[in-house]
Amino acid sequence: MVSSKDHKTDYLFDFWSFLGPKRRKLLTESWAGLFREHVLPQLPVNKLAAYFCPNFGRPSKELYSAIGVLILQQMHDYSDDETVAQLAFNQQWHYALHIDQEESDAAKYMCPKTLWNFRDKVTANRLEADIFDAVTDKLANAFAVNTDKQRADSVHIKSNMRRLSRISLFSRVLHSFLVNLKRQHKALF
Repeated sequence: MVSSKDHKTDYLFDFWSFLGPKRRKLLTESWAGLFREHVLPQLPVNKLAAYFCPNFGRPSKELYSAIGVLILQQMHDYSDDETVAQLAFNQQWHYALHIDQEESDAAKYMCPKTLWNFRDKVTANRLEADIFDAVTDKLANAFAVNTDKQRADSVHIKSNMRRLSRISLFSRVLHSFLVNLKRQHKALF
């Protein structure tokens, strides 16, 4: 069953009022505030929701949070276990993912298998390109980046969320290094 909150409408009460004004300012002006304001509302949750039954079965994790966790994992280059720990205890992650009022495990905990399943759903259905496009378009607009005068050869930004795992990326880099070492410095090889 699909579980999704409306992150475009604010709450009547401020659930972050327990923070002093200086820490609150640090939080809202950090990457977490930027993520919460610009990235989270743009996530293509409706495309992922199509792969869940709308009215039958156990409720899924909140879809904005699930996709947000995948992005934050890639952004910070965390392993699955580190990602689960950050989601459980890091206030910046809670603020960025708009997990405000709940102190329950349902809101602030995701087991590594669930994380893996969401990542698998995103990559198997090729949704990473939609996520990447939505986020980059919104950030380009938010920072008033003019892409009209960009050089054609400088537009080589692609998401590696689906293409290579960390091990695959490491092995490819190592292989390239060894091939070039053999070519250019046979004695060292």
